[in-house]
Amino acid sequence: MTPQHDRRDGVLIVDDDSGFRSVVEELLQAFGYEVVCAENGRVALDLLRRGLRPSIILLDLMMPELNGWEFLALMRQEPELAGIPVAILSGVDSLDAKAATLDACALLKKPLDLDTLLAVVAQTQ
Repeated sequence: MTPQHDRRDGVLIVDDDSGFRSVVEELLQAFGYEVVCAENGRVALDLLRRGLRPSIILLDLMMPELNGWEFLALMRQEPELAGIPVAILSGVDSLDAKAATLDACALLKKPLDLDTLLAVVAQTQ
């Protein structure tokens, strides 16, 4: 998927676990979604600032360089990016309360339930 202005489609996966990113990318592609991956918030923010406009961002919170909380705070400050739906990916139970305050469209628990993942992504397409 190449970045295109004024067009929203596909999924941006932001997660530092390359194996997890690959599995989710392959699953979503098998269901017909275009997918772009970023290994941390800094890379994801750069993609968005260069024009990528996904229908949804699947965002891990615990990452090096620029974590999910920092990424989301910066993204929400930019009017052209603020409206992109974000689903939080979390494998840590204690993050539920904090994640609930992040204005996310969904909180997805790792390991992911495929039906739940597909339902959340389908809502934004």
